[in-house]
Amino acid sequence: MAGGGISIGSNVIIQYRSWLAAEPLTGAHDCRLEIHDSCIIGHFNEIYATRSIIIEKDVLTADRVYISDNLHGYEDIGTPIHRQPIVQNGDGVRIGEGSWLGVGVSVLGANIGRHCVIGANAVVTKDIPDYCVAAGIPARIIKRYDFD
Repeated sequence: MAGGGISIGSNVIIQYRSWLAAEPLTGAHDCRLEIHDSCIIGHFNEIYATRSIIIEKDVLTADRVYISDNLHGYEDIGTPIHRQPIVQNGDGVRIGEGSWLGVGVSVLGANIGRHCVIGANAVVTKDIPDYCVAAGIPARIIKRYDFD
């Protein structure tokens, strides 16, 4: 593949029927999917990069997690969606070190900070800062770690 690819660190576990892709379908010159050391990717995960998805070390995803930096276009209501172009959703996705994504979480073009917990079935559409717990559709911060 021109312009990037998939990079998997050491001690990474990718469970049964998970699907990884890095394809520059939105015209990005550099397309990459990076999974850093000691991550555990659950069963039936789908991770699809058209520009950049970076999963930092020690991230845990439960089953049926979806992570994407792109969306289906829907500009022309007279054209079936599958015939419309794929649209880049932000500059990319970063999942911070030590974070945990619960069962059924969807991350749609947003970043998640370090040591975060994302509750089951949450849909993350906006960035979540470090040391937060987020849940819901769309995901909202419900708890922050207080260093004081």
